[in-house]
Amino acid sequence: MEVYAIINPVSGARKPVEALRYLRTRLAHEGIRLVCRVSAGPGDAARLARNVPPHARAILVVGGDGTVREVVEGRTGPNPPIVILPTGTENLVAKAFGMSPDPNDTAERILHGTAQGVDVGLLNGRRFLLVSGIGFDAEVVDRLHRTRRGHISHLDYFWPTWRTFWAHGFPPVRVDVDGARFFEGRGLVFVGLLNRYAVGLRILPMARQDDGLMDVCVFPCASRPRLLEHSLRTLLRRHVGRGGVLYTQCRTATARSDQAVAVQMDGDYAGALPATYGIVPSSASFLTLRRNVSL
Repeated sequence: MEVYAIINPVSGARKPVEALRYLRTRLAHEGIRLVCRVSAGPGDAARLARNVPPHARAILVVGGDGTVREVVEGRTGPNPPIVILPTGTENLVAKAFGMSPDPNDTAERILHGTAQGVDVGLLNGRRFLLVSGIGFDAEVVDRLHRTRRGHISHLDYFWPTWRTFWAHGFPPVRVDVDGARFFEGRGLVFVGLLNRYAVGLRILPMARQDDGLMDVCVFPCASRPRLLEHSLRTLLRRHVGRGGVLYTQCRTATARSDQAVAVQMDGDYAGALPATYGIVPSSASFLTLRRNVSL
């Protein structure tokens, strides 16, 4: 019986060598072989995931949210459940399932965990698990990843955020949900499946990853003072229904603009508008210890 580890060597700042050594020994005592594969660059984790045999006991993702997304994107056939040894900057998926960097917790999930199905979002045919942002936050992600040279931390986001704050032009967007116009104007758009976002923000507070729906939140915004106002309300978790903020749930959504508007998904740059969103219910599975699940 085998567990396949897919390792992102440049994820976050944690080095997982000792944790992997512990897991290899602990699993071997239970008759399980740990097979390690290291991704060579962006997108390679999806290739490695496609090569994991369907009879594997689990896929162990050693990385952050972007690596988890790539693994989910790579699995198109029978899906061994996923367990995460988080080494990224935010690790939002791992936190949603109560997964920690403690290798003992990881081993317990592999040995005794229960597979739980979760919804997967689609952005222009590509899979994502968390949140896709259109506009300001996507520009931040683009600036960061154009200069990234290795491990990153929260501090690495400071200058990209600062520069985007002064350079962002608040382009107009048109958003349709389930075939009907939802918003048209200058604003920031978020589409996702999980209520967690960077630095503890709950932009999509009603989102669940197992309800078959996507959540959409639009912040009408045409100026920097308005952006700061929205940011403060979001930090206080009082943004929904205030300051003109729109919120809904749907199964399909589209976003368009006559200008070049950046898009990100799960913390990775995903090109520019137009964007077409959909959802595939319960199409991925994660190993959970029921006491730790917090979807």
